[in-house]
Amino acid sequence: PGSGAAGGMGYAAKALFKATLKPGIQVVMEQVCFERVLDGTDLVITGEGRLDGQSLAGKTPLGISRLASERGIPVVAIAGQLGERWRDCYHHGVTAAFSLIDGPMSLQEAVSNTPSLLADRCESVARLYSF
Repeated sequence: PGSGAAGGMGYAAKALFKATLKPGIQVVMEQVCFERVLDGTDLVITGEGRLDGQSLAGKTPLGISRLASERGIPVVAIAGQLGERWRDCYHHGVTAAFSLIDGPMSLQEAVSNTPSLLADRCESVARLYSF
């Protein structure tokens, strides 16, 4: 069980109603038939506000990268920030990870410039991938 209200509710449902707990990303991927989405895919680019050790606990980019890597599809993660233990994500299907920001800037600057920062990072990934 997780922590906080959501984790407590899940634990209660499991204990009282014999519910089966699944990570949220697993439920979403099942609902959108994500395995079919990956058919014919050559590269996956995913994102996260902060990629770090907590990302290993079922956050979207790691759920996506685990499934894609099982199929031999490379995964690039673009994050607003690379935090502590972000390199651990390499052991869970992430092929490469990049920070969205390209230098020191405030959160307000980063949010204001997100479209151009994202375009810059995606261009870099596309240039590398098309090599």
